Amino acid sequence: MDALIRRKDTVKLLILSQLLRGLNQREIAKRLGLTPQAISEYFKEMNADGLVRDYELTEKGFRWLVEKLFDLHVWTENMLKDLYSKNVIAIAVGEVREGDKVKYWFEGGLVYCKVSEDYNAIALTGGRDEEILIKPISFRPPERGNVTVFVVPDIVAGGSKSVDVNKLKELGKGKVVVALGVEALVACRKAGFNPVFFGAKQCCVEAVHHGCDVLAVCTQSLLNDLLQTLMNENIKYKIY
Repeated sequence: MDALIRRKDTVKLLILSQLLRGLNQREIAKRLGLTPQAISEYFKEMNADGLVRDYELTEKGFRWLVEKLFDLHVWTENMLKDLYSKNVIAIAVGEVREGDKVKYWFEGGLVYCKVSEDYNAIALTGGRDEEILIKPISFRPPERGNVTVFVVPDIVAGGSKSVDVNKLKELGKGKVVVALGVEALVACRKAGFNPVFFGAKQCCVEAVHHGCDVLAVCTQSLLNDLLQTLMNENIKYKIY
């Protein structure tokens, strides 16, 4: 929580996360809406603390960043539990009346519910095959999904032409499919997928946190950035 309570820690976390992505001082200042002079002062302080050296993240800096990101992740998950334990928007299966005892479950990253004697929530509003509000008796967030990473060579190394389309089809069954890079997008289309392209990395993370398994089809040159994001989010993945 220090990263939220202490403004300096918040800015340091943002600076180091951008530094990790390869941005220079001026680019970081522009991205964060701060003056280059202010960023320079933060770098001086972080250099004195051993978090950076020659504008590169040190081992100590990397550990500090991971620790703060993990703390934020735990805090966020706990906040979500608190929010969901109050009221949840669910999609009714069949007719549900206000006050009905319902059983809710997660499917495809969404919450569904139906009238059931084996109930775990009470319907606060009613509806048929539409969104309603329910109050869980107890709430357990969905188990996080996993990510399958399928690497597509850069165009100079063959691009989508060198992809095993049948293997790609097999890996994508029942998964949310995202594509990072044009070569990856074309490979997905060859396999018959209509993947999320814009905002693919963010979609991947969100889908996993909502319990979906994801196939991330990624161009080789974008792989390191994707894997770093997955590691920062503590998301399990397998590479093909």
